[in-house]
This record gives sequence, structure tokens and C-alpha cells, in this order.
Amino acid sequence: MSGGAAATAIRHHPSDATLVAHAAGTLWEAAALVVGAHLDRCAQCSATVRLAEAAGGALLEGLPPAPLASDALQRAMGRLDEAAGRQEHPMALPGAGEPRLRWLAPGLRHSVLLRAPEEGTLRLLRVAPGTALPRHSHRGTELTLVLAGAFAEETGRYGPGDLAEVGEAVSHRPMAEGPEGCVCLVATQGRLRFGALLGRIFGALARI
Repeated sequence: MSGGAAATAIRHHPSDATLVAHAAGTLWEAAALVVGAHLDRCAQCSATVRLAEAAGGALLEGLPPAPLASDALQRAMGRLDEAAGRQEHPMALPGAGEPRLRWLAPGLRHSVLLRAPEEGTLRLLRVAPGTALPRHSHRGTELTLVLAGAFAEETGRYGPGDLAEVGEAVSHRPMAEGPEGCVCLVATQGRLRFGALLGRIFGALARI
């Protein structure tokens, strides 16, 4: 789905700070992948990122050149190898084929696409119609991109292309809506916080 075709239907977007961080290349890896998938669908946010990139490029052009360390290329290639090694299986974004989803709980199936202590976790989540996740909060930021279907929570209703960005202060209970449920790409930092006992048991067993 192209950004121009989907832009009118998208109502929820990443924050300006997140878009600027994405343009600067400083966004944590799992989040950058989710935001990148949103940009493929959203002309508005794509334009914001291009503007931020242009502004950053203009600032860099005004800086004096700095010499690179002799091992700069070797260290950069090493980081790329580390990032590739952290992927548990090939990335599965729209158009790249869907990975095998594993049972997580009644009405919930998921597949972990990336798990790294310092870079967060990226997973594909399928939620059956009418199924709600246990109420939880976060130890960092959570970015959720809706790929298909819809879900609703305290912060609003999210449909295809919408991106929900929540921080540590938000406690929510997303519930899938409509006949097809919801398929989401989710990036999280750290483990989730569950208040109720059953939620804590769920979080421990699911490793989320």
C-alpha cells in the first residue's frame, strides 16, 4: 500500500521527536523498523522525515571535515554483523511474507522478529476478534503499527497504517475489533509491567 493511497485513512502518527530521531539515524533498531514500515504507508510522515533529513544535511555541510579512525570501517562492518546475528529469522514486513506465528495465549499468536537487550524487541502479533491483551504499562517506549484490522484502547482506535506510541506513564488494555481481528508490528523496550497476578504470570510465560 503506497503512502499516497493510505495517507487519508491514517489518523495516528509517530511523535515529531520520533520522526526526527528516525531521520537522524538515532532511533533504536526495533523502533526504526516499525517507523520505517509506517513511512511506507504515510505520505505525511514521509515528508516530515525528508524535511528533517534535509535540515540535518544542511547542518553537516557547515561543519569542518573530521578524520576517521583507522579502524572505522572494520568497526562499522562488525556492528552490521552483530545486528544481522540478532535477528531470529528474516524480517517479515508487508510484502516480504509472513513468518510462522506461535501460540501466545487464547486469541493471541506472535512471532519474535528481533530481540536484543539494548535495542528492544520486535514482534508480529495477531489478535483474534474481541480479544484483549492484559492491562499493562511499560519500562520504556512501545510503538505499535497496525498492518491489518483494528484495535481500540484508552488512547483511541487504530486502523491500518496507524501507529500508537506510548511511554512509561501509559497503562492500557488494547482490544482487537472487527471481524478480522488485528495484525500488528510491535516494538518494545524492556519487559512489560502487569498489575494483576494473571497478567504477571502471562508476561513471565510469554517473555514480554
